[in-house]
Amino acid sequence: MLSGNSYHFNTLSAYENIAYAQYAEELKLLSEQFLNRFSDLKNMEDCFSLSASPTKYNVQNAPIQLELEQMELIEIQENSPLKSKFEDVELCDFYKKYLEDDNFPQLRKFARTLICAFGSTYKCEKFFSLMKVNKSTHRTRLTDDNLENS
Repeated sequence: MLSGNSYHFNTLSAYENIAYAQYAEELKLLSEQFLNRFSDLKNMEDCFSLSASPTKYNVQNAPIQLELEQMELIEIQENSPLKSKFEDVELCDFYKKYLEDDNFPQLRKFARTLICAFGSTYKCEKFFSLMKVNKSTHRTRLTDDNLENS
C-alpha cells in the first residue's frame, strides 16, 4: 500500500489522489488490533488441541494448569471402547454422553469451559442480531400484529 499499489483494493483504485500512507497506517492499526484480539486464542492452542483430540494428545504436552487431567488422559487413551466412540460421535456428544463425571471430572469440566465460551458468544451475537432485525423492521410499525409476533 505504501508503494502506491492498490491491487487488492479494487474500489480504492477507482479514485484519484489517494492518500496511500494514510490507508497503510490504518491497515497497520487494523492488523495490530486483530493480532491483539486473537492473541489469547494463540495462547490457548494446546487447550484446543487437547479438547479436540484427547485420545491422541501427547500427555506430556498437557498445559501446566491441566496436571490433574494427565491421569484422565492416560485412561482415555488406553480405553479402546472410548476411543472408538470418540471417532464415531460429535465432539460435544462425546464429552456429554461418554465421559462420566465420576471417572473424568477434570476433563469434562475443562471441555465444558471451552465449549461454553464459544456457545455463549454465539448466543449473544444471535440475540443482538435478532434485536437489530426487530428494531429495524418493526420499530416504525407498531401494530397489534407486530407486537403479537415478536
